[in-house]
Amino acid sequence: MDLGKAVRRLGRRRTAWHCAVALGGAVFLLFAVGTSVTLLDPGYVFDDGELAADLGTLAAAGALVALALARLRVLARRAEALLAQADLGTWLPPQDDHDSGAGAETARLRMLSRRAAVVALFWSGVFAGCVAGINALDGAAARLLATGTHTAGVVEAVHTPRSGHGTPSMQVRYYAAGTTLTAEISRDSDHAYEVGEPVTVVYDPADPGHVRTPEEKNDNPYLMGLFVVPMLLSFGAVPMALVAIRRWGQRYQAVRHTGWRSATVTVVPDYPVRKGRHTPDIHVRFRDGSEIALRASMSTHGATIMKGRPDRPAWVGGWGRDMVVLFPDAPLHRRPYAVPAYARSARQPMSPVR
Repeated sequence: MDLGKAVRRLGRRRTAWHCAVALGGAVFLLFAVGTSVTLLDPGYVFDDGELAADLGTLAAAGALVALALARLRVLARRAEALLAQADLGTWLPPQDDHDSGAGAETARLRMLSRRAAVVALFWSGVFAGCVAGINALDGAAARLLATGTHTAGVVEAVHTPRSGHGTPSMQVRYYAAGTTLTAEISRDSDHAYEVGEPVTVVYDPADPGHVRTPEEKNDNPYLMGLFVVPMLLSFGAVPMALVAIRRWGQRYQAVRHTGWRSATVTVVPDYPVRKGRHTPDIHVRFRDGSEIALRASMSTHGATIMKGRPDRPAWVGGWGRDMVVLFPDAPLHRRPYAVPAYARSARQPMSPVR
């Protein structure tokens, strides 16, 4: 069996199960917050089967996360068993007395994993807060529909802005509190309103300007945007942070096993960007003259800032897809700067003639 192929195959499976954990966790969090808020809202009325569907989704998402975590533990044990058989010479030269200078930095790789955990918690809180805010707006609209006063109204104007340049709305005239009032109502239904069309307006007797129609909730578009935009950002940020937690944890384990090797490193500019290439190549030359070609992994700890000077002194550790290049003199960084990378090929023991 080709050990390298087996390790890569396990790596792909682990990545797939990590994605399953991130997806299941995000869905579970979304429905947990949404269902909790609606259960605590005395004015919210569940549609037929809605609560059962929410609980079923929660159970399915939780089961997916549990299954994925169990599979990850199994695959981690298999990976450890395979790597115990691996020849580290595939990626790194033998260690010597000059390679111990970065030993104290190994623990900082674990700190990067913990920092990603803090980011995941922060964005999870943002996500939960935004979902709670949106549910609060929906609950307020539902209460107004249930308890507000219904009156006749007529559409005076219809505003349909060009795509991306505003919120569709209509101006409605209605009678409330002994006088005729007008209000701008945001539209989010598919109904095509026309000027002069009669509509039913629902208003709050204590605040006649607070209105909606049975079809239009009339949520404040600016307030809704304050919830929706961060929620969408967090929906992407949380899975990315969860992946970063695991990936930095894997790199920490790999470097702790291999130690560091002194090297000179050249970060190859990634412009112009070629198809399928989004990160720079990293050319590594070890003390014994051997070389290995790496490529920087997608990360906030990118290698781009290290371009511009060839043969930078650095340390390299890890194996396969879990390698780290540690620069002691990165611009704008007081401490050594860790760049995640993966091997594009095996180490070449004999350096080519330059």
